[in-house]
Amino acid sequence: MKKLTESLVIAKAMREWEKIYLPEIRALSPHTLRSYHKAITLYAIFLKDAKSANFGNLSGDFFSTANIQEWMLWLKSERSCSNSTCNQRLAGLKNFLKFLSKKDIRFIQLWMEAREVKQMRYVKPAQVEITQEAIKTLFNVINLKTKIGKRDFTLFYLIYSIGARIDEVLSLKISDIHLNQPNGKNYIAVLGKGAKRRSPPILKEVSKVLKGYIEMFHGKKPNPWDLLFFVYYDGRKKKLTQEAVNKRLKIYAQKAHCINPEVPENLHCHQLRHARASHWLEQHLNIVAIQRLMGHANINTTMRYIFVSTEQKNQALATLEDNVMKNTGKKWKNIRKKKDLLEYLGLKE
Repeated sequence: MKKLTESLVIAKAMREWEKIYLPEIRALSPHTLRSYHKAITLYAIFLKDAKSANFGNLSGDFFSTANIQEWMLWLKSERSCSNSTCNQRLAGLKNFLKFLSKKDIRFIQLWMEAREVKQMRYVKPAQVEITQEAIKTLFNVINLKTKIGKRDFTLFYLIYSIGARIDEVLSLKISDIHLNQPNGKNYIAVLGKGAKRRSPPILKEVSKVLKGYIEMFHGKKPNPWDLLFFVYYDGRKKKLTQEAVNKRLKIYAQKAHCINPEVPENLHCHQLRHARASHWLEQHLNIVAIQRLMGHANINTTMRYIFVSTEQKNQALATLEDNVMKNTGKKWKNIRKKKDLLEYLGLKE
């Protein structure tokens, strides 16, 4: 059998990686799919513009370590990417090269070398503390007298109340909402990362809000296969975009910030998820339970989500101070008035 040229192997592998492997086999989230697509697209643009690559001369040599490192510098200079963004793009390219190496042994050495390319150093931004009072202020500024306001309130309240990822909520269908369950044990069937399902419970107040929203936007006999949250486009119900939802949240966050400075002006939906995890901890929910509710495979991921509030820090320091003082002997109690200087200073041998 005639061996395919490297150019054809790369092109074929790239289509399979993007159209089948990532969405179907790995079941990655739409956000991750967009990130990987952007990474490989930018690398192709770099090869075309900076290395004069085309379908005729494309080969494994174009994916050398030197080219990858030059590409990362190109991302910074030509695309104004931050170090953090460059690292995300690098992760996408490495994922493709790993897949390529499994499709054809000619590219194994290429992948082994590429995996050694180091990420750029960057200062990780400090986690923003969002207090429970800040969350209350945020929800209070949403105008519930308008239809859009009621939709936005339900959307953000649901994201926060179950600690969900934004795409998990935007992908929900009516059939995923299980209300009126026996003993009031209502829940939502959430499809998370890696096609993993979980069923977070929903409290009475959240159930009440959802019932009102469904009746207003879907009628008394909703289609179970309709998206829970939608926008009309060309006469059809379409899925809301993450960008549009985050833009709406920022509008409310800026209004809330004027009332309570603890509300971040640049708030985005994923911060609501972080806040929920932290507030669960403040309410003395155990960390393993939080992990399950968040849908994390590794508890270390949950630990990174949680910020320790200023109040919790003060309580911890106060407790530590009390314990230290209790265990410290009263060294000055029995000091005699007439003592040698060294003994007085505690330096006597």
